[in-house]
Amino acid sequence: MSSSFIKYDKISIECFILNTKHLTCRISVNGVEGRFLIDSGASNSCIDIESKKKFQLKEFKKSYSASGAGNEKFDAFKTKIAELSYQKTFIEKLNFLLIDMKPINNALKESDDVNIDGILGADFLTKKNAEINYKSMTLSF
Repeated sequence: MSSSFIKYDKISIECFILNTKHLTCRISVNGVEGRFLIDSGASNSCIDIESKKKFQLKEFKKSYSASGAGNEKFDAFKTKIAELSYQKTFIEKLNFLLIDMKPINNALKESDDVNIDGILGADFLTKKNAEINYKSMTLSF
């Protein structure tokens, strides 16, 4: 009995560096492209609650109390499974947390005049064993 494996090529996602030195990338969630901050310090991947319809996300009924790097607490809603892709190549199925990203986007608008839809956090980055290459400005796994 022989076993065969499907070999997948490594995926490299183009990244962009902001004036704040944050990295962003463009990926699709449920087939809809958005701009995401790459943040290994964020324990969970998140999407702006105002983008829930844009990305066709369904949430679980229960809300969670979450916190950022500071002491502030905020409400978060876990989504049902969503599909991540890059240039029509499937990456992963993932649950996101829906959060209010206005404070983050207000800060980024001051320095970079950009708006982000979400954050790729440590849950995704560690699961995919992702590597950031600053020379080529790519996120690979």
